[in-house]
Amino acid sequence: MMPNFKDRKPAFAGGRSFFPVKNLVIIISVVLMLLGWYSTRLVVAIIPEGASGAVTFATAAGDEWYISLTHSVEKTAWNDYFRVNGANNMTMTHTRFSSLGWGYPYSAADGKLTQTADGKFDMEMNRPYKEVALRISEQAMPHIVHGGDSYDLIALYGQGTAVTVKAMYRYQYWLERYF
Repeated sequence: MMPNFKDRKPAFAGGRSFFPVKNLVIIISVVLMLLGWYSTRLVVAIIPEGASGAVTFATAAGDEWYISLTHSVEKTAWNDYFRVNGANNMTMTHTRFSSLGWGYPYSAADGKLTQTADGKFDMEMNRPYKEVALRISEQAMPHIVHGGDSYDLIALYGQGTAVTVKAMYRYQYWLERYF
């Protein structure tokens, strides 16, 4: 029996690949690089108490989102604005409300208060947060708004549910959610 040398390349052509399909190595490398890049993108996660029903939206450093709700006593609109600085790093930049009344910030230590052209009040806060914890109430009708998307927390989770909102890398969310 004679050896089959037909599949051999001449020595000057270089060595044979470990994989019979050279493109497979390239494809796997590209997929792994894309997965690595995608997993390190920032998301804001709305995580309810318990283990199910979390919602995320993609974000980036410098993006803003806000919580829109109705004040429980005054029954007027209230918005708290947050800027994403990075993973576990957000800043409550300001809060906007429609009237001065019970439970509203008033002290100079709370921030700089100005009245806007439309008659609302805006208070510059610049308070750092790792995460924002809140309990959902039907009376407050809370929504989280990012870009053109609005997340109705009552419809998603129901009355009385505690939720935590935090900025994190996508892989951190995957690890918390699935492992």
